[in-house]
Amino acid sequence: MNESIAYITDIHLDEEFPVTLGAVNPIEHDDNMRNNWKIILNDIESRGIRKIIFGGDIGKSSSNEWFFQSLLKFDIDLVLGNHDSYATVIKYFDKSVDAEQNELFYTKKNDYYKYIFLDSSAGEISQNQFTWLKRELISEKDVVIFIHHPILPISAEVDKQFALKGRHLIENELLGIKSKVTIFSGHYHLEDKKTKENIVQYITPASSYQVEKITDEIRVHKDSFGYRIIEFDKTEMKSNVILF
Repeated sequence: MNESIAYITDIHLDEEFPVTLGAVNPIEHDDNMRNNWKIILNDIESRGIRKIIFGGDIGKSSSNEWFFQSLLKFDIDLVLGNHDSYATVIKYFDKSVDAEQNELFYTKKNDYYKYIFLDSSAGEISQNQFTWLKRELISEKDVVIFIHHPILPISAEVDKQFALKGRHLIENELLGIKSKVTIFSGHYHLEDKKTKENIVQYITPASSYQVEKITDEIRVHKDSFGYRIIEFDKTEMKSNVILF
């Protein structure tokens, strides 16, 4: 099995808050984010990658139709971020697996990996979803988790202010299983890798604007945007970030 996946997160289409943060020029904002998106999709297509996983935070609900139309030629999965609405997204995301009402979490698997897609759009994992997750972690396969919010803490002000509530409970469950666990997340608009025992966590830079990884303040800039390529085979997983 060989599979290449493009992991993109945090495009924040048509939202006002990047302007208020000073991350983008208000006159250029809408075109800026949509142009970023088009550049990324063109790059993915040029590499022959057909599979995309979106890591959350599409943007204003009114942008969802344009967003999903842009992805028609790709095979997509996604998780919801804190700027997403389940009620809006589910109108356009034709899932072939069951999801709990008002939350989007599900699994997929192949011969070597079990993929778990979690919904952290509420800023926490519901008790119902957490109970489901504990059952799904009983697996002989290596586990790959896609979630908008990081689970392992990092040294950055953005982590202090906007961390997932109750994440230590999820961390403890992951540390308690025998399988290797790889986490792919976004939310913080920066790049980071952290390892703890059987867990490796990758945070992916945003496709919109970035937040500097510093410990005493939140500082944003629009100097770069990008996505991550994940390559799977039966013996290893590779990952690298593409920045523009």
